[in-house]
Amino acid sequence: MIYKEAIEYLYNLGESKINLRLENIKYLLERLDNPHKKLRCIHVAGTNGKGSVCAMISSILQNDGYSIGLYTSPHLERFEERIKINNRMISKEDLVRYLNKIKPVIDEMRRDIGEPTFFEAITSMAFLYFADRNVDFAVVEVGMGGRLDATNVVMPLISVITNIYIDHTKHLGNTIEEIALEKASIIKDNGIVVTAVKDTLPLNIIKSKCLEKNCKLFLVGRDTRFLKLYSDIYGTEFDFYGIYSIYRSLLVPLVGEHQLINATTAITVIELLRDYGFRISRDAIREGLLSVKWPGRFEIIRRKPFVVIDGAHNPSGMKQLKRTITELFIYKGLIKRLILIIAISAHKDMEKMISEIVEIVDTGIITKLKERRFIEPERILKEFIKYEKYAVIKESIPEAIEYAISMGKEDDLICITGSLYAVAEARTFLKDDKNDEIKNN
Repeated sequence: MIYKEAIEYLYNLGESKINLRLENIKYLLERLDNPHKKLRCIHVAGTNGKGSVCAMISSILQNDGYSIGLYTSPHLERFEERIKINNRMISKEDLVRYLNKIKPVIDEMRRDIGEPTFFEAITSMAFLYFADRNVDFAVVEVGMGGRLDATNVVMPLISVITNIYIDHTKHLGNTIEEIALEKASIIKDNGIVVTAVKDTLPLNIIKSKCLEKNCKLFLVGRDTRFLKLYSDIYGTEFDFYGIYSIYRSLLVPLVGEHQLINATTAITVIELLRDYGFRISRDAIREGLLSVKWPGRFEIIRRKPFVVIDGAHNPSGMKQLKRTITELFIYKGLIKRLILIIAISAHKDMEKMISEIVEIVDTGIITKLKERRFIEPERILKEFIKYEKYAVIKESIPEAIEYAISMGKEDDLICITGSLYAVAEARTFLKDDKNDEIKNN
């Protein structure tokens, strides 16, 4: 099997299928000698920000000399982004090799209980790869929800819940209580839990689960906190007041105040590793934050005009995007107009997403996702019209970008958002050598 065949094989398992139960992943892992049980895991759930928190934790630990496996989803441009060790993607050769290791188990599984999903297969591959490479820590991002997510077979040192908002209602429930119960179910017996959740109802559910499981709970904003010193389009400087130490003038290059909450969450996790005998140096925390990269999250691709890509894909994400643009661009007089390019995945709360951002939009450019189910642009256009905002429809993200660049002026901001898949398409297009003329105008 060659690389292209391996990728096609995995996608043919059913990338769009979601199987919210644990029988399949347990079957796979048991026949692979349970590699997940050989890993020291940090397990991260949440509606938004969990990928950024994972990236920060991984970067800090790597800067202290540890070997770190990082498992996240989805990828932006290359499948291999999902599985990394020390920020290096799994090689194409190793991807093929590890698929060949699990393929006989998948064949056996088809006969016994049915075919695994795409996510179940790659989760088992990631755990096996990390175990074989004997990583010191595995930082594992929940795919969706928590309770029945394929990653929820791990027994983590620390469980993290970044925040809880309404999202993925088709699979997780229609109320904040139902969604909180799903996410709180990553909490395991006698563990340590860190959360930045503040709203009373979901926080009470987390507290109740911690009592049930005899876990220590640490709250960002109560047990640890930050003081913002300065922020601009290059990042934020802040002080961190932790459980064991105070850190002055830390810098995080990820943009937006929500990244301060994510950074505080990540450092809290790092401090709590002391409870397991791991003391992470102050320099590693400082350098790890400073060097963290997490593409597609308020990423500035170019200037004059500014082009930003941001993976906001739910109402809370859009609310934060609006806040970041307002504080860092509009209030500081860096831009005169916001041109919003937007494509939204199917089953998202499009009306609320648009309502959160539309106030600051001057021109909307509505488009489609490539090879993904999406909300029809005509429906999104009606929302812009409802708010008396000018908007047009373009057939693809590249066409939308070209149109925005052609109409944009040096003091405009072009923001591409609505879906991580939209961000992935835009990033690939803007990085393509053929588009140097567009990028460097």
